[in-house]
Amino acid sequence: MLRGLVAYAVRHQDPVCLGRAATASAWISQRRLPKQGLEQAIAIAQNAEACGVQVAHSGSLVGILFDRAGKDLRRRAHRVAASLRRAGFCDIEFHQINDDGAKW
Repeated sequence: MLRGLVAYAVRHQDPVCLGRAATASAWISQRRLPKQGLEQAIAIAQNAEACGVQVAHSGSLVGILFDRAGKDLRRRAHRVAASLRRAGFCDIEFHQINDDGAKW
C-alpha cells in the first residue's frame, strides 16, 4: 500500500501524500528499530503543518518534510528546529531538495 501511495505522490508531485507515506513508514520502522523521540518529532511536525516525518531505517536519523511551496517555510522550519532542540534532538540541519536553485 505504501509503495502505491509513494508512486501516486511522485506521479502527482504531491508532497502531502509523500509525507503521509513517509510517516506511515516511520511508524512501521519504529517496531523493528525504535527511534528515541519519534512520537515527539511527529507531534512537532504536525503542529508546524509539515507534510510528514521520515526516518533512516538503518540508523537514528529523523527528518521533518515540508512542501517547499508552503507559506512561511523559513519561519516554520526554524520553529520546528527550535522545538526539536528543546525536545532533546541535536545535530539539526536544513536540506532542500528539488529547489531548482531557489534561495530561501
